[in-house]
Amino acid sequence: MSNLELAERVGLSPSPCSRRLRQLEEAGVIDGYAARIDPAALGLTLCVIVSVKLARHGPEGHEQFRNAIRDRPEVSECLLITGAADYLLRVWVADIEALREFITSTLQAVPAVAETSTMLVLDQSSYPANALR
Repeated sequence: MSNLELAERVGLSPSPCSRRLRQLEEAGVIDGYAARIDPAALGLTLCVIVSVKLARHGPEGHEQFRNAIRDRPEVSECLLITGAADYLLRVWVADIEALREFITSTLQAVPAVAETSTMLVLDQSSYPANALR
């Protein structure tokens, strides 16, 4: 969104809006900008959430798991969570065969991984305006 559009949305003139935006960037409140990539444009048509339970919960188990997935292009998010699982992964793949390969050759090949469970994402909605409410 342009500075002019932002200024109109928040009820400021463009100059004060630009100054406030720069102050927020300098203060670290805004820590960067990102492009939204359309996975389908890259041939990635299948999105799944994979819950991962570790067999070893010490630092070495977590490190082993994170090292195994750190550079995997299929993983778009990795969340350390509480509850029945230890991690949730958002994974994008081209098809079910690519998913099978990722789960069996990458995730289940990690000695620290005890169990995985995969959930197919049928639809997703984003609510960026609600992020800080």
